[in-house]
Amino acid sequence: MSTEPLRQRHGLAVSTEHYLRAILELREERGYARVVDIATRVGVTKGSVSIALGQLQEKGLVRFDQAHFPVLTAAGKRVAQDVRGRYRIVLSFLTDVLGLPAERAAAEACRWEHVISHDAADRLRDLHRLATDEGEEQPLADRLQALHRREGSKLPAAGNPADILHLTPREQAENQEADDAEK
Repeated sequence: MSTEPLRQRHGLAVSTEHYLRAILELREERGYARVVDIATRVGVTKGSVSIALGQLQEKGLVRFDQAHFPVLTAAGKRVAQDVRGRYRIVLSFLTDVLGLPAERAAAEACRWEHVISHDAADRLRDLHRLATDEGEEQPLADRLQALHRREGSKLPAAGNPADILHLTPREQAENQEADDAEK
């Protein structure tokens, strides 16, 4: 089995994963997935959902039931379950191990779910299990969160790469001179 996400293996867009996961979850929650509900869940217009559903149908990932509601095909369900699994692994790692607030962790996990390989997700899950092992006197997750509370973030709030690399003003000037010389 390949370790890359199904989306990458099949050349699907990130938005495709969003639509498929939304359909899967709505059908599990309500028994159906209407265009308006998909649009609300994904944060797009109903028109965008309608266009996307047509494309998903052409790719064999969605079909429509008698009430004209979208239903995942076996292939569509595999992709949706795959992305949801990666999302859940990342979300639990970010909340349980790193101690990120739930809302922030959910937003991060939504981005990671599309790029993390199966191999990396499996290892992240293993690290989560290790870090939250209740058999330990003080689980690693607790120690990591305590360290972050003590030390805080070392990254600057601004996105200046020189700050991130902690270059001195002299080093910054030398780098700028080297960049200018290359031009």
